[in-house]
Amino acid sequence: MSEQQLNPLALRMLAWACLWSPLAENDEHQAAWEVLQLPGDFEDVRVDYWNAFHAGVPQPPVPALFHALLQREGNAVREDLMRAADYLELEWSDKRLPPDHVGPACEIFGLAIEREEPVLIDGLRERYLRPWSRQAQTLLASHPGLLALLERFEADVAAAPVPET
Repeated sequence: MSEQQLNPLALRMLAWACLWSPLAENDEHQAAWEVLQLPGDFEDVRVDYWNAFHAGVPQPPVPALFHALLQREGNAVREDLMRAADYLELEWSDKRLPPDHVGPACEIFGLAIEREEPVLIDGLRERYLRPWSRQAQTLLASHPGLLALLERFEADVAAAPVPET
């Protein structure tokens, strides 16, 4: 009896979810960095990463919240992503981020890939993940280390197949 293997791209999206999470520890970020085979070490970009995506008043230069970066109505975005999570029967732990944060969205996207949900894959990619990545790349054009990170992220998002219905 052989065990079913998980989709490698779905697993990569879970690593991205960890990398984008401000709740993860530095060693977890480094482990995700290695799984994603990103160049160098997380430590090389750690300060720039935190300053770009998580630190700032009233918000960081590149908010990890879709509604903030994409200038959309927050309740609608959160509701849309919560519907997707509910459809996939995704359960959250006590330690969680807002549903319109790129981290949980990567978890939802990864599960949609694993379950071959074409509507969710396409919708999440085109409405949230790709626009967020492109806007973030525009804002970080002068930061080559972070720009390379975002380009790799967008390549993984683009690689998700839309299974035929």
